[in-house]
Amino acid sequence: MTRSLAFLAALLLAAISVSSACIASATDTISFELKPSMRAGQLQLALSRASPHGNNNLSGSSYAWTDFQGLNASVFASTGPVAFAFVREAGRIDCSGTSANRIATGTCRFTADPAFANYLASNGIARPTAEQAFELTVTNATRGLVDMLAAYRYPKPSVSDLVTLAALDVTRDYVASLAAAGLRPEALDDLVQFAALHVTPEFVAGLKRAGYSNLTPNEMVEFKALDISPQFVTSLAAAGYANLSASEVTQMAALHITPAYIASFANAGFRDLDVNTLVQLKALDVTPEFVRSLQQHGLYPRTADQLVKLKAAGFDDPPNSRR
Repeated sequence: MTRSLAFLAALLLAAISVSSACIASATDTISFELKPSMRAGQLQLALSRASPHGNNNLSGSSYAWTDFQGLNASVFASTGPVAFAFVREAGRIDCSGTSANRIATGTCRFTADPAFANYLASNGIARPTAEQAFELTVTNATRGLVDMLAAYRYPKPSVSDLVTLAALDVTRDYVASLAAAGLRPEALDDLVQFAALHVTPEFVAGLKRAGYSNLTPNEMVEFKALDISPQFVTSLAAAGYANLSASEVTQMAALHITPAYIASFANAGFRDLDVNTLVQLKALDVTPEFVRSLQQHGLYPRTADQLVKLKAAGFDDPPNSRR
């Protein structure tokens, strides 16, 4: 897996969390649906806006009851009017409607907080547009996030950076826990990838115990994206593949080269294959069944290189059946 692929995966996760891109201005009317969440003590809020192409979903997530100012605790117990305000540092969303069958629906209006916009501008960050202010509000970007990035000497974030980091719930505690584990992503892109893939101090500590104590942020992201665990590393070592480089481990994990796959070739007479050869075999989908098929039709390759060449030459069908 390359850095670009890992970063793409992280951004995809961030985009799922930030489903409010390219959305409302301060004058737009927004529809809402509010109902009890499956999570105890939380409510599920979905926002959307009508457009010529149908409804445009702006945001949907679970929030604590305390996030909804003015909401009566008995709102879902009966049919009646509903009014509440969803207030964040970057702005507020004022909603009103009716409740029936434990679901409240109605319309909302967004208002950006000029004080927050001034704060961003005074800290060298661009003043957010109305669309960006809405994104900052629904993701709960705060002054504390800006202050934390400055305290840990990260590059000056853009408004989009703040939206992404807030959506991924990057907090001072999270960054401090990484630092305590001896890991400090240098760039904001690295921090986004870490948060999107849930790279934790526990994950880092486990890899250190498995012998990988000097991974770069990019390598750490690749390990997490491929779900490389200390157990996977240990299983490879037990199969005869100890002290592998980070690149070798990621290649084997990406292609699902397991101890069982290695053993299947050993049983077919191909032992002590190096990592590069295993990667070639797996990438070409060479299997012990392929070896047996060749043998049944009079071909007896003795080396893995010969297997690779036969597979690359297109010997997928029984050789004697070719014309």
